[in-house]
Order: sequence, then C-alpha cells, then structure tokens
Amino acid sequence: MKNIKADRVENVLKIEFEMMQSTQNIGGRASCQDDWETFYIMRGSQYASWRDDMLEFWEDFVTKCRNEGRNMVTEKYAKMMRFTDPGYYTQHLEPYLPNTPQESFPLIDEVVTAMVKWELEFAEKYPKISGTGRPITSDQDKYGFTSLETYARGELETYPVELLEMYADYVRQLQAEGKSLAMINQGIMVKMYGYETIEEAEASL
Repeated sequence: MKNIKADRVENVLKIEFEMMQSTQNIGGRASCQDDWETFYIMRGSQYASWRDDMLEFWEDFVTKCRNEGRNMVTEKYAKMMRFTDPGYYTQHLEPYLPNTPQESFPLIDEVVTAMVKWELEFAEKYPKISGTGRPITSDQDKYGFTSLETYARGELETYPVELLEMYADYVRQLQAEGKSLAMINQGIMVKMYGYETIEEAEASL
C-alpha cells in the first residue's frame, strides 16, 4: 500500500535540500549542505512526527515557494540571525526578508515554550542522546552554533499563520494527552539510526 505520509515527507525533504544547496553562509559552504543522510534523518524524523494536516499544508507551501523562486531555508537561517547577530541582521538581512505577521508571534512563543520544556525533560532522562544535538536554550547560543530554541524561532517565523495555528493546536493536543513531541521525534529518529528504542540508543553512547 502506498504510504502517502512517507511520500509527503520525502518530497518536502528533497525540496528543502535543493533549497539548502543555494543557501549562502557567511563562513562559506557548510558541511551539512553535503550530508543528505543526516539531513534526511534529522528533518525526516521531525516531519514524520507532525499531524497529516500540517505536513500536507507545508508540502503545498514549500512547493509553491520553490516554483516562485523563494528559498525558505535561506529565510530560516536569516531569521535566526535576528537573535544571534542582531546588528548584521538589521543592516544586511531584514530589509530583504518577508515580514513575519504580528499574529504569528504569540503562536511561535506558545510552540517554542512547549518545545523547550519537552527537550529539557528529554535531556534530563536521556542526557547522552541530548548531548549529541544542539544546546537547548537560547542563553547557550554561540557564533556558528545555534540553540534549539533559537533555531525553532527562526524556522517558525517563516511559517504561514495557518500552519502556526495548526502547530499550536497540535501542541495543545499533545499536552492534553500527556505526550511529548520531543519523545515522539526522538523515538522516530533512533529507529532511523537502526535502534529499536530510545533506551537502546542511549545505552550505546
């Protein structure tokens, strides 16, 4: 049987990786731009943890952006610099970027607050796995090494309001069910790396 969700994830990843190839970095080409396997696992596990309506909306949106010549990966990394290098962002990037609607920011705050809480809880339970990834909170940002919190804010600022509303609704749904998006995402990721469980992956490190 054809797996529609897996096909959507695959399509989104191919579009985003294509966009990443033309993204210019201040320090030159980044190693991640040549690492399809890691990109596939990191981004693929994220999208596989989304609700179907979110993924379908995002697939349609990034396809439209690609067809119009708009690079969402470039915009995402530029938006992150609002936090990591505000002076450079204001002078060299902000004038050329689409404005984030004001109604987006409360939704972004809600989603990021939940994400950070879930990631901190995950790190407390699985410190070795957590230690292989980005630092979690924005007070740990360093030049060239962006925290999960800052990365998420930059990415979410590129999302249309409609998708942010879906995302916030999904967060509320998970909270009501006592579930953690960090646990869901990591559970998918460790399987993509060949482990049966998060506990097995943690023990291997």
